[in-house]
Amino acid sequence: MEELDENAQQRRETFALYGLAMYHAQCVEKSLAILVSSVFNKDFLPSNPDHRGEIQDEVFSKTIGKLMTRMRKQISFPPDLDRTLDDAWQKRNWLAHDYFWVRAAEIMTTRGRKKMIEELTGLSDFFSEVDSHLVSIYEKWSKRIGI
Repeated sequence: MEELDENAQQRRETFALYGLAMYHAQCVEKSLAILVSSVFNKDFLPSNPDHRGEIQDEVFSKTIGKLMTRMRKQISFPPDLDRTLDDAWQKRNWLAHDYFWVRAAEIMTTRGRKKMIEELTGLSDFFSEVDSHLVSIYEKWSKRIGI
């Protein structure tokens, strides 16, 4: 196996952490889809299994913004969760659409990549925490209905 120099290793770590942060952002998105399609959808449980699948297929194709808009129509959440989800939405969109454009200069330097590594670690942790909270909501619902 080839040894990487320090810069190459740091670049690899930066891109790997970007991937991890995006993974956790997608977990938040899919957890929102589960909540929208089933937990907060009064039509989900009474539906037959085929229709439940159709509901989930339709919802899982939505973006995080559309999921949040739809969820806000279904329920109202506590203000702190609403702010957290809004923050997750903004951070996810920035990460997906603008991150490397905004960090184009930083990625070229050791100090800049160090900053990015810290930033991406923080984003990954943030998305992971948000997802854990959302998962806890649908796990409680699942247990309550006997799944």
